Formats: sequence, structure tokens, C-alpha cells
Amino acid sequence: MARRANVGDIVNELTSSSTRGVLIVGSRGAGKTWMLGQVLAALGADTVTIRLTASKALAAIPFGAVNARVGSKLVRSSEYYEVLNGLLDQITAARANSNCVVLMVDNAEYLDSQSAAIILQTVMSSDAKLILVDQPGSQHSYLRELWRDGHLTRFELAPMQPGDVQSFLESLLGGKVAVGTADYLASRSSGNPLVLHGLVAGAQEEGSLRQVNNVWILDHPKDRLGAETWEFLQMDLDRVPAETRRILEILALAGSVPLDVLLDLTGAETIDDIQQRDLVEIVPGTVLTMRLARQVTAPAIRGMIPVGRSRGYLGEVSQLMPVDDASNPEVLINFTRWSLDCGLPVDDERILKAAVWANQLMRPTEALQFSGTRVSNENAAALLAEHSIAQLNQNAPDDARMTARQALELAASPEVAASALRAFNLSHISEQDYQAQFKDVYASYVRRFGSVGLNQNSTRSDIDVLMIHAIKEVSLGDINHASERIEALLEHPLTQNVCDRVLLKSLNCEILRSRGQMSGAVKLAMEVIGDLESPEGFPRPDIAILAYTRAVAAFIYDGAWEHVRVALDPATFTNPDMMLYAGGMRDLAAAMMQCRRGHIEEALISLEAAVGALNDYDPWSVLSTGLGLMAYCKVMRGDLKGSQDCLAQMASLGRRSGKLYALESAAYAAAAQFMTGQTDLGMSRLRSLQRECQSHGYLGIELTVLTLMVRIGDPTSIDRLAEVAAKLESGSKEFFVHWSMALRSQDPATLDQASATAMDFGFELIAVELATHALKKFHDSGKVHKSRKTASKVVAMREQMPGLVSPVFQTMDQPKMTRREHQIALLVAQGETNNAIAGRLNVSLRTIEGHLYRTFIKLDIQSREQLSGLMNYEGEKDGVRVNHS
Repeated sequence: MARRANVGDIVNELTSSSTRGVLIVGSRGAGKTWMLGQVLAALGADTVTIRLTASKALAAIPFGAVNARVGSKLVRSSEYYEVLNGLLDQITAARANSNCVVLMVDNAEYLDSQSAAIILQTVMSSDAKLILVDQPGSQHSYLRELWRDGHLTRFELAPMQPGDVQSFLESLLGGKVAVGTADYLASRSSGNPLVLHGLVAGAQEEGSLRQVNNVWILDHPKDRLGAETWEFLQMDLDRVPAETRRILEILALAGSVPLDVLLDLTGAETIDDIQQRDLVEIVPGTVLTMRLARQVTAPAIRGMIPVGRSRGYLGEVSQLMPVDDASNPEVLINFTRWSLDCGLPVDDERILKAAVWANQLMRPTEALQFSGTRVSNENAAALLAEHSIAQLNQNAPDDARMTARQALELAASPEVAASALRAFNLSHISEQDYQAQFKDVYASYVRRFGSVGLNQNSTRSDIDVLMIHAIKEVSLGDINHASERIEALLEHPLTQNVCDRVLLKSLNCEILRSRGQMSGAVKLAMEVIGDLESPEGFPRPDIAILAYTRAVAAFIYDGAWEHVRVALDPATFTNPDMMLYAGGMRDLAAAMMQCRRGHIEEALISLEAAVGALNDYDPWSVLSTGLGLMAYCKVMRGDLKGSQDCLAQMASLGRRSGKLYALESAAYAAAAQFMTGQTDLGMSRLRSLQRECQSHGYLGIELTVLTLMVRIGDPTSIDRLAEVAAKLESGSKEFFVHWSMALRSQDPATLDQASATAMDFGFELIAVELATHALKKFHDSGKVHKSRKTASKVVAMREQMPGLVSPVFQTMDQPKMTRREHQIALLVAQGETNNAIAGRLNVSLRTIEGHLYRTFIKLDIQSREQLSGLMNYEGEKDGVRVNHS
């Protein structure tokens, strides 16, 4: 059985007496050259390598590979024993000055039979070891017999794993690479280093790979390949037999094809050949299908096929795979695209159906192609609705809004009007006046087609319209009406399909977590993810993105960190086309988890990638959440200017977010404002947000707001925090209750115990803050022993969070100001300039600047605004600590 290639294992086999050498198998670009270099380096200078490289040209010459590489002392010969003795003499000479001699044979598939016989005899009659390098599928290369007879140990050069790809790309690009970008490129390249090189070169050439916030971000996929990748692909195709290339071209055109169909198109030998070359993969299921192993190459291969040949292939395959109403979505999309590319007529109904499926499968390039086709007036409005959705997925929201309105105006039936209303809702939901616009458009719908109700006579278009209403209500924060509507819809017979149920349940997840019913939200989230990850696959990727996001948010709010980790694993996104579309959302979810736990540095890394991706593609309008969170995380790391820049960008967005997300992003932004010196404004906004959450029953979001209020030192929030904690339904309720009660009691022992509870539940920043509070209380009460013990714990905890500047730490750690420093700081807080302060105190300007410089260093602040905020806040608490010495 073959092993995965590992340098250490290969070296062990070459230095062992149990084998004659190793067989290393890997496809072109899999990193064989790199691996061989690592092996030779590990063997050391005492090893002599005799390299025999085969080629097509040398294969035509008797003993070509050996004669060409053995060296000048060997007379070129066609006599077997002369060549054999010449090679053995070289090995003997090399052995005299080394511990080991290795014969390395590259491109073994091109080795001529005479050279193979010489090498075989040499290896079997000397102590030289053999490294045989071969491609998958080269089953008839002569030296493979050594492996089959057990003389060589076989190693497979497996594709690089996502983590390896991330490291490879960061080394190649010289900087951090967004996780979503690395995962997408890993999937598209099948972990092949040479293909990765080509994809990166192509993306840079196209301008779709950009460095944003010091992180390399890839725009969502367009399958654009650069010259380097095209050349690689052309060489790859040129080296395969003609019949193998024919089947590869058919797979590029048709997508997945049943194995039985391929066997009718060609012989079993060709199928075996392309499979052994690792050019295809078999997809299990009720019917075995085969597809290209690297699907990223399909558009490029299609571009190389002349139209005449493509038409011929289509005729052959269509006889064996007729497209009809029973065809699966992929077949319908691929054959419709194939027919249109060949200039063949396609009926309107099939074009419309293909456009619908292309949008649902998040394939906007094909959706745009189909929906831009001329059709009869009867189908024009429905196709315009799909065109609007495709435009939105291609990041053209203005065009999408205009097209959706055209579709609504032309709609002649409730069914078409419902699809146009969905396109309108998707394209307008981020508009500032969305509520008013939707109200007007829906009123027009009712005038033309009648009111919509839920009863036993409801049609599919009624259900679609009511589901749009549920989405609208959740987006506007009207969770009570939305909850009633969703529960009623879930009971209706027409919503018993998996797509409707996942959509409705995920909306319910959002409602429950906003209410603080986290346990119920988590239960629903598990059901949603179970449906999304079922072995049969989930048929609607367009629904899956937000459903996954809502499920992960439920886990985050509940503090179910292990569930979050599993849900955010790259393996979750089995469709590579979805990775970049979901990249911003996924990175934002990771940042939210890290932030709530207190891992601010890790949160910022994810936020840089998230904000970069969402700046480019954000149909969900969650960029403001990323910016608010980033402003907060930056100030928690002491980066005031960076925080203020994020706040400014957030203020200039000019688009709305869903109400529940907007409240949370506003809370993080308000906390950032407070910590950057705008204390009155920040605190006022937080208190306003808390009251709004309380009045609407958004208990889960109120908990976030209260957490931030407690962190910046608002004592009035503690009692309400205790009330909210008592009402929560959460797997982490024990922590929330213990935390709030400890803050309310201000008892040092209780604070210390609550710190341990917080750490157990994974809320590590709160754990450190509680321990810091306990330390001060122990110290103030004179309990020196407990104070020292807690101090040691705080130091150990703080070491795990270097550079963090939580307000709790600042308050506890602040050195005392001298009387003069305090006097100057108060004048700064009153808005006085340095010149004015110097004149008032009758000292030089340099003296004032020196005092302020020392104060900034002492208090670990960077600006006059921070100093003003600190003085104003301390003034509210009646007691800036002053050293009157």
C-alpha cells in the first residue's frame, strides 16, 4: 500500500537495507521537484546522486537515458554489457568517496526498455539505491516491476491540505492571505502547487487578487485563468492520448457525466487511463458519475474546443443523456449553456428553468447568460426577475434594482409577480427607505393580483410572497409578527420541502437569539445544519449562505464555541464556488466569536479579511457590523486612529443593515467612541441602545450592549445585567448569572469565583476583568495573602492577552498623576490649548509639553482626546487619583 510522501520516511527507506529504493508518484505540478530537493538535502553531502532523466527524444535511442547522463568516462555504446559496466564503474568510483549512491530516474514513463534493463540490473547487483519518479497512470513503465515485486516502497505525493496551501500562498505572496481565499484556491487547484502558482498569477493579472488591510483577498470567483495556468493546462492536455483528451473535453462541456454514459462513448481503457492520471474523480451516489478533478479548468478547456467539434460532442452525448423535465439542475444548466455556445436554438421554458437553477446554485455567469437571452413576451418578466438576481450576485446592485422594477411592471400573473417581488426585496433590502419602497410595491401587487393570505387554498405564489414578508419583518426587527408568520408557514403543507423549512427555521434562529432564547436557537440551528450537511446535499446554495450564518450566530450568542469551530471549518463549504461568496460572512462570524471570547488579536485578523471581502461584495449589508466590531477591537488594542477611521467609514456607508445586526454594530461603535475620547456621546448612545433593546424585547442583543457598558465602567448597567441574565435561556446561563451577581456584590471572593466560571465557559476576557476587580477589592480590604494569589493569576491571564487595553485594566493599572499633571490634565479636558495653559500657569510652553508627554506615557494613552475622556469619566465617578507629593 502506498504511503503519503514524507521526507523523513523516504530518507529512512533509502538508508535502510530492507528495500532497493522508493517509487514516488505524483501528478504534474504536485511538488515532486521540491520533494526530491528536500530528500537529497536530508541525505547530506555524503550521498552521491546519479540522475537519469528520461524524455520522449531519448526514448527513441537505444540506452538513451543512461548514455545521455552517465558521464564523459563512459563511451557511448549500444552494447548492453558495455553500458552496464560503465554505469557500475561510475557507481564504484562514487562509492569510494561517499557513504551512499543514489540513482534518480525522473519521468519514468518515457524510459526506454534498454535503459530500464540496465538500471534494473544495476540496482539488483549493487548497493546503489533507486529513486524512481513517475506520474499517476504510467502503469506500463518498465521499472514499475521493481515496486510490484516488493523491491521499492511506494510514496504518493498527496495534494496539499488547506493549511499547507495557506502557508504556501503566504510565502508566495509575502503576506497574510484570507482564509476564504486560501480555501477557495486549495479547492480549485486540488492542492497542486503548480496550479496554485498559475491561479495566483492569473488572479493578479486580472486584478481580482488584491491586498486589503494587509490581507490578500480574492474577489468572488469568475474562473479567470492567467497565461501561466493556460500554458500548464495546454501542456497537460497535449501529453495525453487523443481519446483521453476527447473525454476530458466532453467532461469540461457536460460537467458530471454518468459512468455508464462514458463507457458508451469510449472504451474502458480510456476511462481507466484518465482515472489513473488523477485527471478525473468519481462522485458516489445512486448513479456513479465522473467529473474533472480540477473543475477550475473546465472553462479554459471549453475555450480551446472549436465550435464544430463541440457541436459534434453535443450530438453524441445528447443521444445518451437527453435533457428533459426530469434532468437534474446541473445537467440542465450545463447542456443549456453548451447549446447556446454552439449557436443552437433552446426553447424559452428551458432557458427560464436553467436561469432559475443557475441563480439558486449561485452560478451568476451562466444565470446572466441565460437571463440575457431573447424570449417571448410571455416569459420576459420572469426572465427579467432572474436577471436582476444574477446582476446582484455579480455585484451590480443598481442594475439589479432597475431590472427588478421592470420585471414587476411586466408581470402578468401572481407567480411571475412573486418572483419579481423576491428580486425586488433582495435588491432593495439595503436601501435606506426600504420599508416605504416595499410598502408601495406590495400595495401595487395587491391591486393587481389581490391580497395574500395563508389557508388551505393558498397557492405556491402566496407562500412565496408570505415568506418574503417574513424576511422583511425580521430585517426590520418586527420579530413578534415575523415569529407568528413563520410558525404558521411551517405548518402549511406547501412548505414541507427542505428548502422552505431551512429558510424559515434559520429566520426563527435569528428571532430566538435576539430574544435571549439561546437554547431554543441552538436546537433549531442544529436542525438547520443537519439539513444543510445531509449526505444527499442541500439543493439551494443561495439559501444555505444565510441559513448557515444564522445558525452559527446562534452558537456564538450561546457561547457554544465547539459548535462554532466545527461550523466554520473549511470542509463545511463543499461547493468551491460558495467559498468566496460566503468568505466575508464566515470571517465575520469567526471575528465575532473571537471578540466575545476576548481574543482581540485573532478577531482583528479575521476582521481584516472580512471587511476587505465585504467592501467588495456585501448583498447582505453586514459591512457596518464588521466596521463597528473592527473599531471596537482596534481601540481595545490601543489603536485610536485606526478605530476612528473605521467609525468614519461606517458613518459614510449610506446603506441600511438588518435591524438586529444594526443594533449590535451600533453598540460596538458606541463603545469604541467612548474609548477614543468621545465619552459622553459613546455612553449616551449605549444607554439609548439598551433602552431600545429592552422596549422591543431584544434580550439577546441587550446582553451584548450591557456587556459593553459594564466593560467601560457604567455602574448603572449592573442591576439590569443581573435581570437579563436571570431571564436568559442559554447553555451558558450559569456563567451570565454568576458574572452579573459577582459584579453586583463587589465581594472579592465572589468576583474571584466568577472569574473561574467565566474561564470555564470560554469567556476569557471577562475572566481576566473579574479577576482584576477581585484583586483591587482584596488589596483595598487589606487581604494581602489573597491579593498576592489573585495578582499571580491576573498576571498569568494577562500574559495570554498581550497588548490588550480593556478599560478595566486601564482603571486598575493607572499610575497616579502628580498635582501639576492633574492640574494640566483638567485644563486639557476643558478644551484649553497648550499655549493657553502655559499662560494661565505662568510656565513655558516646553514645560507644559513635557508634563503632557510624561502623562501620556504614564497613562498609556496617545491623544488629548483620550486624556479629556479619562478626566471627564473620572470626574463623573468623583475621584481622580492624585498624588499630592
